[in-house]
Amino acid sequence: MALAFSETVHATAIIDPEAVLAPDVQVGPYAIIEGSVRVGPGCVIEGHACLSGPLTMGRNNFVGHGAVLGKSPQHRGYRDEPTGVRIGDHNVFREFVTVHRGTVQGDRVTTIGDHNLFMCSSHIGHDVRVGDHCTVVNNALVAGHAVLGDSCILSGNTAVQQRVRVGRLAMLGGMGASSKDIPPFILQQGYNCVTGLNLVGLRRAGSSNQAINALRQAFRILYREGRPISAAVERISGDLGEFPEVAEFVEFVRESKIGINPARSSDRENYEIQ
Repeated sequence: MALAFSETVHATAIIDPEAVLAPDVQVGPYAIIEGSVRVGPGCVIEGHACLSGPLTMGRNNFVGHGAVLGKSPQHRGYRDEPTGVRIGDHNVFREFVTVHRGTVQGDRVTTIGDHNLFMCSSHIGHDVRVGDHCTVVNNALVAGHAVLGDSCILSGNTAVQQRVRVGRLAMLGGMGASSKDIPPFILQQGYNCVTGLNLVGLRRAGSSNQAINALRQAFRILYREGRPISAAVERISGDLGEFPEVAEFVEFVRESKIGINPARSSDRENYEIQ
């Protein structure tokens, strides 16, 4: 089913016959939609943006000027295999954002959930999985096979190395980078350095004071007491595991295949119980 042209599509836009757009999709001047692309209702695609299939996009997404979604992965082993990008609903891709499709060495599909904000010039690499309500700030870079948990924040000019997992409500501070997993609720700054808990994010998400204090205790046990990680998580699980946030934290650390980063010793105000 090819696109039925309407007043919502600018005359200079180039639409592939394979593409299927909902009737109310707005397409700006000189935009390009190529290959097998499916765009749901309420989406806006601004001028000079490019969508390359295979790509599916849900409803009410915004694609800013010059954004490029669905181009082939930057991977030496890629041989033009049929891979793709799958995007949910209510996402914002601002100017010059890039999202690359998957590889046969990964999940084949780069996946983006709902209600995410990708600010100008940020990059989502091949086979990345992005949850819901994430914020990826200007010039943040996410390498292939990484996983972004719900409501995490990557601040401006940050970098996440390939295969790194960023947990729910975790935050990587501006100019920071990580080559290891960032557990849920953790605040990390600089290069591979944990500095405390994302207390602002936890409170905004409605976590109780009791749960936050339990996470502070878990932080101290894991990062400050000098225990082996396996012994620390067993202690945390036994003492504090009744709190769902702590159980989530422990499960993430246990499942880490590439390890987690150490903490900086000077940031005591971020974890002490109050």
